[in-house]
Amino acid sequence: MKKLLFTTLLALIITGCEKESNADSGGVTLGTFTGDLNINSQSSLDAAITDGTYINAIGGNLVVSTGGSTGLTVGDVEYISSQINSVGGDVTINTPDGSLNISELSSVGGNYSIQGSDANDDKLLTVDGDITLNYEGDYSMPNLTSAGGIIITPIGSSTASKKAKGMVINLSLPVLAFCGSFGVARAAAGAGVAGVAASPAIDFTSFIDNPIGLIDLGPGILIEELVAPYATEIILKNPEPLTKLNILAPLAKKVELATKAVSGKVDIQTSTATDSTVSAPDLATVEGDVAITCGSADLNNLTVIQGNCAITASAVTAPVITQVVGNLTISSDDVSMPTLETVGGNVTVTGTNSETTADIVDFANLSNVGGETEIEADDVNLNTGQPHNSGGNG
Repeated sequence: MKKLLFTTLLALIITGCEKESNADSGGVTLGTFTGDLNINSQSSLDAAITDGTYINAIGGNLVVSTGGSTGLTVGDVEYISSQINSVGGDVTINTPDGSLNISELSSVGGNYSIQGSDANDDKLLTVDGDITLNYEGDYSMPNLTSAGGIIITPIGSSTASKKAKGMVINLSLPVLAFCGSFGVARAAAGAGVAGVAASPAIDFTSFIDNPIGLIDLGPGILIEELVAPYATEIILKNPEPLTKLNILAPLAKKVELATKAVSGKVDIQTSTATDSTVSAPDLATVEGDVAITCGSADLNNLTVIQGNCAITASAVTAPVITQVVGNLTISSDDVSMPTLETVGGNVTVTGTNSETTADIVDFANLSNVGGETEIEADDVNLNTGQPHNSGGNG
């Protein structure tokens, strides 16, 4: 991925002019700046304050650089930046000294690039071009509804002075794109970064010195493959059906999934600590195999698994499931599937590993098993409705 270059200008570069609009703020008529607005020195800031103090719209590009040799701070620029609500061209921000206040900005007609520090941009709704984020810290744009793509390149991965810390990705938009060594995620073919093949996947493996702790992706982002070796919490809010769902997050203690159906295989590996959970409250059907390894699995709306099902968890809850077409293999201390009626293959239940027995297994309506049934548990409730201690085969 090409690096962003910022040039400190020795002289004022402001092209265009301010014209009055009908917008009003505190009794002051706000203006539209028709050209480019570049602020990267004291002289350019002085001229901008003189000529554009009450700008709320920029027809061209906006470039702001602070810190270092510019002699400016984000506080110096805030008087102008905090009033802008739209930019027709590109927005390029480089503020290593802190967060720039662009809290009224809602739309950008071109590309949107933030480097050095996160910006105060929670009102940002639409970006017609790509979003490039290049700074250490959390990535949060809670109100985005559209963008060409997002490119995240965190700084500090090779800088000894930077302290590793958990980061937050909290985004809500239709297309998410990552490039470089970070990985690629694409919600639709032809969208996002040119030249990158369509694949709704994200790989966070390269975030070693600056690991991702919380991943919270909005309902507009479709993700089918996620590799997050350092994540402790994952929330995927897209409710649409998926062709597959693969999650590898061995440290994650909380995984919440909003999808309603998966037409292929489900493969989820998270922390096996007893206080960790994988929850998919709206997932109703899986047309492929299911393989889940976690602390506890809550599949409260799952009705049918068209393939094999293999779950390793301290507790498994699927209160409305009726059918597993293939084999059912569970290693757990507590299994609750009271509505399960049919398993096309074998049924095998042990404790959390093959050397132990489960505590409770509730198969109250299991009446049709195509293969062998072997249940190692202290307390088993089968289709007779009467619990009994099997200690062996049910």
